[in-house]
Amino acid sequence: MQFRIDNASDRPVYLQIIDRVKRDVALGRLVKDDKLPTVRQLAKQLAINPNTIAKAYRQLEQEGIIVTKAGAGAFVANLDSNLSRTVKRKLLSEELDRIAVEAFHMQIDRATLSDWFSSSVERFNLPSKPEK
Repeated sequence: MQFRIDNASDRPVYLQIIDRVKRDVALGRLVKDDKLPTVRQLAKQLAINPNTIAKAYRQLEQEGIIVTKAGAGAFVANLDSNLSRTVKRKLLSEELDRIAVEAFHMQIDRATLSDWFSSSVERFNLPSKPEK
Protein backbone atom coordinates (compact mmCIF):
# COMPACT_ATOMS: atom_id res chain seq x y z
CA MET A 1 0.00 0.00 0.00
CA GLN A 2 1.44 3.33 -1.06
CA PHE A 3 0.59 6.41 0.96
CA ARG A 4 1.11 9.92 -0.34
CA ILE A 5 1.03 13.04 1.74
CA ASP A 6 0.15 16.44 0.32
CA ASN A 7 2.49 18.81 2.12
CA ALA A 8 0.70 21.79 0.55
CA SER A 9 -2.60 20.74 2.13
CA ASP A 10 -3.89 22.49 5.20
CA ARG A 11 -5.26 19.10 6.36
CA PRO A 12 -2.99 17.60 9.05
CA VAL A 13 -0.88 14.62 7.96
CA TYR A 14 -2.49 12.20 10.42
CA LEU A 15 -5.92 13.06 8.97
CA GLN A 16 -4.63 12.51 5.45
CA ILE A 17 -3.51 9.02 6.51
CA ILE A 18 -6.91 8.33 8.10
CA ASP A 19 -8.67 9.58 4.96
CA ARG A 20 -6.55 7.31 2.75
CA VAL A 21 -7.19 4.18 4.81
CA LYS A 22 -10.93 4.88 4.99
CA ARG A 23 -11.08 5.57 1.24
CA ASP A 24 -9.20 2.37 0.38
CA VAL A 25 -11.53 0.36 2.61
CA ALA A 26 -14.60 2.00 1.04
CA LEU A 27 -13.29 1.26 -2.46
CA GLY A 28 -12.50 -2.35 -1.56
CA ARG A 29 -8.75 -1.88 -2.00
CA LEU A 30 -8.36 -2.90 1.63
CA VAL A 31 -10.49 -5.69 3.04
CA LYS A 32 -10.94 -7.44 6.38
CA ASP A 33 -7.66 -8.76 7.81
CA ASP A 34 -5.42 -6.90 5.32
CA LYS A 35 -2.24 -5.84 7.10
CA LEU A 36 -1.31 -2.16 7.15
CA PRO A 37 2.33 -1.03 7.12
CA THR A 38 3.89 -0.84 10.56
CA VAL A 39 4.24 2.56 12.18
CA ARG A 40 8.00 2.48 11.55
CA GLN A 41 7.64 1.38 7.91
CA LEU A 42 5.13 4.09 7.12
CA ALA A 43 7.07 6.76 9.00
CA LYS A 44 10.17 5.88 6.98
CA GLN A 45 8.25 5.79 3.68
CA LEU A 46 6.68 9.21 4.30
CA ALA A 47 9.69 10.67 6.12
CA ILE A 48 7.55 11.83 9.03
CA ASN A 49 7.51 11.34 12.79
CA PRO A 50 6.29 7.86 13.85
CA ASN A 51 4.05 9.52 16.46
CA THR A 52 1.99 10.98 13.59
CA ILE A 53 1.37 7.50 12.18
CA ALA A 54 0.61 6.13 15.64
CA LYS A 55 -1.95 8.92 16.17
CA ALA A 56 -3.68 8.08 12.89
CA TYR A 57 -3.73 4.36 13.71
CA ARG A 58 -5.12 5.03 17.20
CA GLN A 59 -7.97 7.08 15.76
CA LEU A 60 -8.69 4.45 13.10
CA GLU A 61 -8.81 1.84 15.85
CA GLN A 62 -11.14 3.96 17.99
CA GLU A 63 -13.46 4.28 14.99
CA GLY A 64 -13.42 0.50 14.46
CA ILE A 65 -11.73 0.68 11.04
CA ILE A 66 -8.62 -1.23 12.09
CA VAL A 67 -7.55 -3.50 14.91
CA THR A 68 -4.06 -3.76 16.30
CA LYS A 69 -2.62 -7.02 17.49
CA ALA A 70 0.35 -6.87 19.85
CA GLY A 71 3.49 -7.95 18.04
CA ALA A 72 1.63 -8.52 14.77
CA GLY A 73 0.65 -5.03 13.60
CA ALA A 74 -2.48 -3.28 12.39
CA PHE A 75 -5.17 -4.96 10.31
CA VAL A 76 -8.42 -3.91 8.67
CA ALA A 77 -11.28 -4.73 11.03
CA ASN A 78 -14.51 -6.53 10.36
CA LEU A 79 -16.60 -3.54 9.39
CA ASP A 80 -19.95 -4.88 10.56
CA SER A 81 -20.39 -1.74 12.57
CA ASN A 82 -22.06 -1.77 15.94
CA LEU A 83 -22.21 2.02 16.08
CA SER A 84 -25.63 3.33 16.88
CA ARG A 85 -27.50 5.35 14.26
CA THR A 86 -27.11 8.45 16.48
CA VAL A 87 -23.32 8.09 16.64
CA LYS A 88 -23.08 7.45 12.90
CA ARG A 89 -25.18 10.52 12.18
CA LYS A 90 -23.06 12.69 14.48
CA LEU A 91 -19.79 11.56 12.88
CA LEU A 92 -21.00 12.07 9.32
CA SER A 93 -22.84 15.30 10.08
CA GLU A 94 -19.60 16.87 11.30
CA GLU A 95 -17.89 15.97 8.01
CA LEU A 96 -20.83 17.16 5.92
CA ASP A 97 -20.91 20.45 7.81
CA ARG A 98 -17.20 20.91 7.09
CA ILE A 99 -17.82 20.28 3.39
CA ALA A 100 -20.79 22.66 3.30
CA VAL A 101 -18.68 25.42 4.86
CA GLU A 102 -15.93 24.84 2.29
CA ALA A 103 -18.50 24.90 -0.53
CA PHE A 104 -19.89 28.19 0.78
CA HIS A 105 -16.46 29.80 0.79
CA MET A 106 -15.75 28.45 -2.70
CA GLN A 107 -19.11 29.82 -3.88
CA ILE A 108 -20.35 26.41 -5.00
CA ASP A 109 -24.12 26.32 -5.38
CA ARG A 110 -26.38 23.72 -3.78
CA ALA A 111 -27.24 21.94 -7.05
CA THR A 112 -23.58 21.51 -8.00
CA LEU A 113 -22.66 20.26 -4.54
CA SER A 114 -25.59 17.81 -4.62
CA ASP A 115 -24.49 16.53 -8.04
CA TRP A 116 -20.95 16.01 -6.78
CA PHE A 117 -22.24 14.23 -3.70
CA SER A 118 -24.45 11.96 -5.83
CA SER A 119 -21.46 11.12 -8.03
CA SER A 120 -19.46 10.13 -4.97
CA VAL A 121 -22.28 7.95 -3.68
CA GLU A 122 -22.39 6.22 -7.06
CA ARG A 123 -18.60 5.80 -7.23
CA PHE A 124 -18.54 4.09 -3.84
CA ASN A 125 -21.62 2.03 -4.70
CA LEU A 126 -23.45 2.88 -1.47
CA PRO A 127 -26.60 0.83 -0.98
CA SER A 128 -29.91 2.59 -1.47
CA LYS A 129 -31.59 0.45 1.19
CA PRO A 130 -32.32 2.38 4.39
CA GLU A 131 -30.41 1.39 7.51
CA LYS A 132 -32.31 -0.56 10.16
